[in-house]
Amino acid sequence: MIKLDSSLWMEKDNKGFLGKGRIELLKQIDTHGSLSKAAKAMKMSYKAAWDSLNEIKELSDEELIVSNSGGKGGGGSKLTKKAHNYIKIYELLFQTQQNFLKSIESCSTDLDELEHFLQRTSLRTSARNQLFGVVTKIKKEKINSILTIDINNALNVNASITNESIKELGIKKGKKVYALIKAPWIRLSHNKQENALQGTLCKTKKEKDMIEATIKIHDKLKLISVLTLSEFESLHVNKDDNIYASFKPSDTIIGV
Repeated sequence: MIKLDSSLWMEKDNKGFLGKGRIELLKQIDTHGSLSKAAKAMKMSYKAAWDSLNEIKELSDEELIVSNSGGKGGGGSKLTKKAHNYIKIYELLFQTQQNFLKSIESCSTDLDELEHFLQRTSLRTSARNQLFGVVTKIKKEKINSILTIDINNALNVNASITNESIKELGIKKGKKVYALIKAPWIRLSHNKQENALQGTLCKTKKEKDMIEATIKIHDKLKLISVLTLSEFESLHVNKDDNIYASFKPSDTIIGV
C-alpha cells in the first residue's frame, strides 16, 4: 500500500501566508512569550524567525502579535485572538487533510476504486436517510436483484434494484454502497417487518397534520420518518418507547 502525504498552506494574495512551520512559530511565541525564545525552541536563527513573522504581519489584515517593550514584567510578545483563531482553523484543516489522505491510501493504486471513493465523498441527495454498508449477498431474478447490505456488522437490510443497475453501478459482493430512503418511505410499527430496524423514538416535530419522527437505532444511526398525525397517534408511542422503523426493498435507492 502506498503512503500518501501532502503539505498544507493558507494563501493570501497568491502568496504563502500560513503553513505548518509558521503555525508552529506562532504557537512557540504563545508558549515562550518572545520571538527569540520561540526561534531557539524551533532551532532556527532569530533572523529567519523574524523574517517569517514579518511576512505573516504583512499579509495579515489584523494584528496577530502584540509586543511589549520593557516595563515591570520585561518585554515580550503574545498572540491576539485572531492569531489563536488562525491556529485552530489551520489545525482543523490539517487534521481533515490527513484523515482524507489516510482514507484513500487503500485505494490509491486502483483507478476504479479511487474514482468510486471520490464520487462517494461528493455525494449529495435529498434522501433524509442514508445507510452506508457492504453488499454481502446478491440474489438475481429475471428483472431485479435483491441486495443484502451489512450496515453495521450486525444490521442487514435488503434493496431491490434492476439487473441493469447492478451492471452499470458495478455492484458485486464486498462492494461498499449507500442505501438511500426518503423519510415518507420509512414506516413505523410495533411488529417486526421486512427491513425492520428496532430503535427508540427520540424526537418528534409536528407541522399541520404531519409528524416527523426521529428513531434512534444506535448511537451513530438515526432514521427519520414522515407520517400523518392520525397514523402517528394510532401507534400510541411516546418518547423513548421501542419502535420498529422499516421500509420496502423497492423503496431503497442505491448509490456508489
